Amino acid sequence: MGAGWRRFSEQAKQKWHVGGEREFVATPNTRNEMMLQEAGEFAGHLKKIEKDIRGLKNATENILLSTKAVLSAPLPRVYEETNGGKVVPLNASQGAGQVVLPIGGTDFNAEELAKISKETSKKLESEVLAPMERWMNAYNLVQNRMNKLEALRLEVDSRRRTVAKLGKKVDMQRARLPQTRAKGEYEMENTIKVLQHKESKLSACRQSYKEHEALVYHQLTNLIRDTVWLKSYLSAVLRVQTEAFQAANVALGQMKAALPAPSTTEMGAAMGMAQSIPSTPEAIGAGRDATPPHLQGNVHHDISRKLQRNNVHGASMAVSGSALGSKDSLYTIQDAPAAPTTRIPAAQ
Repeated sequence: MGAGWRRFSEQAKQKWHVGGEREFVATPNTRNEMMLQEAGEFAGHLKKIEKDIRGLKNATENILLSTKAVLSAPLPRVYEETNGGKVVPLNASQGAGQVVLPIGGTDFNAEELAKISKETSKKLESEVLAPMERWMNAYNLVQNRMNKLEALRLEVDSRRRTVAKLGKKVDMQRARLPQTRAKGEYEMENTIKVLQHKESKLSACRQSYKEHEALVYHQLTNLIRDTVWLKSYLSAVLRVQTEAFQAANVALGQMKAALPAPSTTEMGAAMGMAQSIPSTPEAIGAGRDATPPHLQGNVHHDISRKLQRNNVHGASMAVSGSALGSKDSLYTIQDAPAAPTTRIPAAQ
């Protein structure tokens, strides 16, 4: 029986129980299977973060090189018309000559940005991406060896079945010796020779399986122990990026125009919103506004007077100004209900 067919038939017997013994116990390889499964889940996370890091590296290169190109371009100039009708830059009419300044100014170091871009990409490749790639290569190697180990396991189980079947055949031939006599003894001796040959092959296959299983276990153990370095690699990414952007900011130079301040209208709206929010814990807890005490009396008096005048068909509001915004009230002055437009008859 060929090795390929032996493994295929054994796999079918173990997976679908085709023509196999129900009581047969397969050779275990559980520890390597569990470790490889969890390592595979980690490999999925590693692939995702590696893709994001490469995207970040490319984005950093693009922003630095784009900044170099943009800041090296000339600033737009203000033109004016001279007495002779000629249009010239504003500085040229004042005798300063046609000076073209770059957007980055005179202290901008364009070559430094290109250098930072190249060094940042090199650091990310050597310190982060290369170790991640080595881990993935080791994982793929273990996967291939795991496939070979599974093939050896199936071959061991197939040979175990063969040896067990031959052993039962020898027992049956020995039991029939009183009837078969010399012929039976001759057949039994031949079967025993075949059994001994198969047992030697099974022993060699078992030894190969044990060695390969130990090798896979050792490699998986080292592979899993190396997973703790992923956090350090991510920290290195943040550190390299921070250093790159800090150096790029220095390369821009000190001559920078101040950012425009917020407009007066926006500041006034923001201040008004801040003043309308209760500022004291007591006001927030009681659900009332933080109106100063010396103004609360006048406000309450005005509200009481307005509410008393809102009588519709003889009905008056029974809400007093002192009850709104008082210490025990959960309503503020703005929560006062509107006067009803129709009279509500009393219940029978």
